[in-house]
Amino acid sequence: MRFIWGKKEFTLMIIPGANRRTVRFKLPHSSLYIVPSVILLVLIGFFVTIYFMNTHSHRTRNNMQQVFDGQERQLVDQITHKNSELEQLQANLIDLSQQANEFKLKLEEIKKIDHVIELMSETEGAKGTSKKTAAPSTQQPKGKNSDIGGSDVPVTSQDVSLLVNSTKEGLFSLVGDINALLLHLNESEAKLKEAQYVSSITPTLWPTVTHSITSGFGVRIDPFTSKPSMHTGFDLDGEMNDDVYATAAGKVVEASFDNEHGNHIIIDHTRGLQTEYMHLNKMLVKRGESVKKGQKIGLIGTTGRSTGSHLHYEVQKNGVPIDPNPYLKTDRKDEKP
Repeated sequence: MRFIWGKKEFTLMIIPGANRRTVRFKLPHSSLYIVPSVILLVLIGFFVTIYFMNTHSHRTRNNMQQVFDGQERQLVDQITHKNSELEQLQANLIDLSQQANEFKLKLEEIKKIDHVIELMSETEGAKGTSKKTAAPSTQQPKGKNSDIGGSDVPVTSQDVSLLVNSTKEGLFSLVGDINALLLHLNESEAKLKEAQYVSSITPTLWPTVTHSITSGFGVRIDPFTSKPSMHTGFDLDGEMNDDVYATAAGKVVEASFDNEHGNHIIIDHTRGLQTEYMHLNKMLVKRGESVKKGQKIGLIGTTGRSTGSHLHYEVQKNGVPIDPNPYLKTDRKDEKP
């Protein structure tokens, strides 16, 4: 290859070899500067492009690394938070299990109370049979401030699973026990209320402070005719204006005077039972009035067919006088049912 210089142009000759045609190119003289300049510009553009591509790639890589690092930190924080939540859930589960055990013990105490209520209703005369209650556990739950100790052994998933199953079964069992106990408590409450009502309307109190009987129930010699007669109640000795009390709760159906009974009060206690209080000096209740068991209703006197101050007391069952003695069981006049 040879350059042939001219005035305004030069010739580029390419001689490939022997016996081959020589190739000639005529180029303007300015191309000697233009071509290298173009080549130089191309090279500069190429290197600039490579530089910016590398810079952009580096920035992109840095940005991606920052995003990745941020996501990694966020993921680590989430895992730490989840672990903390899991530990809190495990602690709550343990507390729930302990509370379930404590509630079991309280439930056993309630069962005891229920048993006592049932016994009370039986004692008061209500019908019913007692049910056996399970003996309370002797293991007492430990409080948070109790003195405890032991090795710090990590909890396994199997331990947690067993605790969950145990607590779940315990809670299901508690729900069943509570439902059964509520039903039984309602039955016991109804029995106790019935027993209390029966006790309140049963004339078991003595009508006077004194228990001195001057004439009992049954056949006796009449003090006025000196002939045998049927005495339909008790004559209780007492001083003038001593207090007279209702022997059971009920409604006053009679509060009046006649020549035989004097001032007398009849109280209806329902279920066919009535009591009568005769020869009173003063009546403190009126017909139609409701009275409570142990309430003061009059004062001892000697009105009507009487030889002296005393109280004639009768108990009537379905209109027939009966012996008051089996009913007079409670000594204290102010004892409530």
